[in-house]
Amino acid sequence: MKLPQSPFTRRRSDNVSSATSRSGWSLRRRLLLAVMGTSIGLWLVSLSIVVGVAWFATSDVFDDALEEGSRLVLQLAPLSDAPADAARGPRTGRGDTLKLRMYYQLVSPDGRVLLRGEDTPKAAFLPEARREGKASVWVDGELWRVHVRPGPGGITAQVAQPMEERLELLEEMAENLAWPALGMLAMLGLLSWFLIRRLLRPLEDTAMRINAKSPHDLTPVQAQNPPREMQPILDALNALLTRLATALDSERRFTADAAHELRTPLAALRMRVQLIERELKLPDAHLRQLRADLDRCTALVESLLALARLEPQAEPLVRENVDLDLLLDSLHLDAQDAGLRMERALAVTHLHAAPALLASALRNLVDNAVRYGRAGGRVRIESMQLPQGGTRLAVRDNGMGVPAEQRARLGERFFRVLGTGQTGNGLGLSIVARIAALHDASMHFEDGLDGQGLSVVLDFPPDRGS
Repeated sequence: MKLPQSPFTRRRSDNVSSATSRSGWSLRRRLLLAVMGTSIGLWLVSLSIVVGVAWFATSDVFDDALEEGSRLVLQLAPLSDAPADAARGPRTGRGDTLKLRMYYQLVSPDGRVLLRGEDTPKAAFLPEARREGKASVWVDGELWRVHVRPGPGGITAQVAQPMEERLELLEEMAENLAWPALGMLAMLGLLSWFLIRRLLRPLEDTAMRINAKSPHDLTPVQAQNPPREMQPILDALNALLTRLATALDSERRFTADAAHELRTPLAALRMRVQLIERELKLPDAHLRQLRADLDRCTALVESLLALARLEPQAEPLVRENVDLDLLLDSLHLDAQDAGLRMERALAVTHLHAAPALLASALRNLVDNAVRYGRAGGRVRIESMQLPQGGTRLAVRDNGMGVPAEQRARLGERFFRVLGTGQTGNGLGLSIVARIAALHDASMHFEDGLDGQGLSVVLDFPPDRGS
């Protein structure tokens, strides 16, 4: 069994667990990425559809304009022979923003260009065209969209537009729509983040309620208006807490009942051994050993009862401002019979704690220090103010000490260091550790006086009421 951890000593493990939880995947991040990824994908698909529809619609409009332009060319242009390089109409320039020029040719039946507009290719778009219709052709390395309209005498009017200019117009329209679309996507991302964060708030609130639980509180977790999907998790967790509370209560009750029931027969057995000793009127080593074993069993029962009373309870401790000098005087701690000298170094004379529990802890610590001390040695009880707040209470001795590699196990139930030659049940430090945990204090071990022996140090947190 490890040392009980209080909230004061759990900070390191809480930091580790929180760092571990932060290294895992985030449901909020995945939801946001899923929503934004789906939205962007659908936006690209819809944009492609819109661009495609716009392309076909504008192409139809431009094709109708070409058809109307070919009709006007036949009506307005002279149908007599004209130099092939003759130009008609003003020069507007190619690629003007949002303007599409139409380039026309009058083509003779033998494929010669009789008349053409400025910047129009010298070669006929469709030299052998005889019927009215539309076509896409390559002329001088450029793709053109052409409409052909037959005229009198086999002459054809051919009006064309470069496909590149149509694409430039479509690209300019797309650029004008891009920034508003990107702005809408940014707004969608922010709105999705806000809504997902708000909708997942019940999870965070429930996690805070669960994190606030302690060994003292195993009551069901109550969430305010939890979502339907989270209710099965809460039900399973509350069922687990109920089973755990029942198991702990049964174990505590069994330990207390068993220890209590053992006290009476042990006391009767010790009395019978004393009567036998009196009747024999002779010292008997076996009877003395039997009485020592009975005393040890009685001490074990008392320790088990003490631990059973210190198990987690829902009621908070009733604390008082304890005068340490008076408390130590009332305990009648005397180490002279063991050949040790008791010392006090109380820089802090008052401690906010439960008097009975604090007295039990000090009694156990001093008893251990005396038991494992050396003849002519010292036991010192210290108290001091911690730099970060709180109070340090320590019991130090210069006895045989405990090897550093075994100190981690001190405080485990029934653990005893071998080779000490002392009797015990290994529950004294377990009781002290439990009392420290009930006070939200930490317990650790250091070297004793003059670099010898052992020091048991209790660090109490600052008084919240002060």
